[in-house]
Amino acid sequence: MAPDRSRSAMPGKGCDPGAASRRSRGFTLVEVMVVVLIIGIMLTFATLSVGDRAAADTLDLESRRLEALFRLALEEAELKGYEIGFRHTLTQYQFLTVGSEGRWAPVTEGPLRPREIPPLLSLDLRVDGRPVPPALDLPARGRGDDDEEAPALEPQVLFLSSGELTPFALTLHADGLAEGRLLSGDVLGRLTLDTLRDGALP
Repeated sequence: MAPDRSRSAMPGKGCDPGAASRRSRGFTLVEVMVVVLIIGIMLTFATLSVGDRAAADTLDLESRRLEALFRLALEEAELKGYEIGFRHTLTQYQFLTVGSEGRWAPVTEGPLRPREIPPLLSLDLRVDGRPVPPALDLPARGRGDDDEEAPALEPQVLFLSSGELTPFALTLHADGLAEGRLLSGDVLGRLTLDTLRDGALP
């Protein structure tokens, strides 16, 4: 006698046909929205991390560049026997020398040429302990220019031919970072570059 297979085809006790049907339908709308939300959060953190890394790299590069340029200005002033000035605006910084007409003018060539301040950065200068606001952006004038009507450029920091220096403290900030850099110099021409942690920033 052949076995009765009709019973084995019937659902077993405790089996939920509805659950199997729900599994076959795939993800629900709520589940999809949760996954999209998680992906969005992960992308946001990744973008912030990349942005912070770029700001930190820019801060480190520009602070070291300024330190090297200040050391070069000190050496050139002493070796060549003339004064060199430094001034910064909101958008750039310049090194100055006295031209043939007896007025300060930017160095236009070589390592001490004018340089743009990256948009991420800002500079705060103190001279002899007093804050010095950024200078105004003026039309470019090179050494040898003798336009008497052009506004006079005035250095904020002086590198003297004697090897001495205007005592200063130049703080560099980067948007979104809790740390900065402090480039400082004393009257004897000694320069230091330090890292400022959160709470030590002006």
